[in-house]
Amino acid sequence: MNIEQALTLHRESAERIFDQAEVDAAIAALAARIAPRYENRFPVVLCVMNGGLYMTAQLMRHWAFPMTVDYVHATRYRLATLGRDVLWKAYPQTPLKDRFVIIVDDIFDQGYTLKEVRAWCLKQGASGCESVFLIRKQHQRPRADIEADHVALQCDDRYVYGSGMDFHSHFRNLPGVFALPPELSGR
Repeated sequence: MNIEQALTLHRESAERIFDQAEVDAAIAALAARIAPRYENRFPVVLCVMNGGLYMTAQLMRHWAFPMTVDYVHATRYRLATLGRDVLWKAYPQTPLKDRFVIIVDDIFDQGYTLKEVRAWCLKQGASGCESVFLIRKQHQRPRADIEADHVALQCDDRYVYGSGMDFHSHFRNLPGVFALPPELSGR
């Protein structure tokens, strides 16, 4: 989908399901709620690129405890809307042995990326590993045998974007979270 098609769909069909104030408040509440779990662990905050960039930056605004920030680029979408196999594009550079890892990503959908990234971290010797997501989709589609540990917002099974999530590689920067109607979501 090219930018003109994406822009037309966004303008004509998208619904803002969370405005920027709602996103900010949900992240702030989540950050405050879970900070005590991490403040004495000197964790590695592991951003899953590209979607986790926004959420990682927002959490860092609220967390004043010592941490190391790194990233992993692992994706299962490859510019599509569905996929199961995870493609690794970049591994973290920080040694994870005996470190507690916080995996941060944009959306928990089926859990395949999280399952693989978490397993990799533990294989590297991480002392523990938890996940933090902006959004968790509610649906009945098959999921990996893993759940998100912490989530700021919940949404229905629709194609969502904005606040770090993309719409065919576009619009990660939009304020708030937008959704396409179910009939346009490809589900």
